[in-house]
Amino acid sequence: MNVQRYLTEDHQRLDQLLHAAIADEQRFDRDAFEELRAGLLRHIGIEEKLVLPHARRKNGEPLAIARALRIEHAALASLLVPTPDHALVRQIAALLQQHNEKEEGPNGLYAQCASLGMDDLTEEVLAARPPPLAKHFDGAGVHRTATAALAAAEQAFARREAR
Repeated sequence: MNVQRYLTEDHQRLDQLLHAAIADEQRFDRDAFEELRAGLLRHIGIEEKLVLPHARRKNGEPLAIARALRIEHAALASLLVPTPDHALVRQIAALLQQHNEKEEGPNGLYAQCASLGMDDLTEEVLAARPPPLAKHFDGAGVHRTATAALAAAEQAFARREAR
């Protein structure tokens, strides 16, 4: 098993959980969502803490796609904060669809990682644990749409880059 294959298969597993959470329009599957939440945060953590930094070291500079992926990772993580329902999960699904294409596509993150030879990272990726999960929060500043979450993440990255 290599890093790219593992992460692609993890996308498939997460997609199944996402669809299971909202498969029944009359009932929201909270257990499936919480498993998705933990798995997606673990997946994002693997890419942010292991894959992207390793690719940067091997490439000698950040991958061109890294900024866009990091913004989407931040937006996805923020959408996992509020109490979930069908509408929120549909927003996450829409964002994940475009995000996963950027990672799995022929010129995506995983293809770039394969060309850099990232197999030395496999053991660390497989050993990664899910982060501790906080309770859901529905107060001020919480986003419930992909558009709002992406805009906030973009602004945060722009402020950070301006420093």
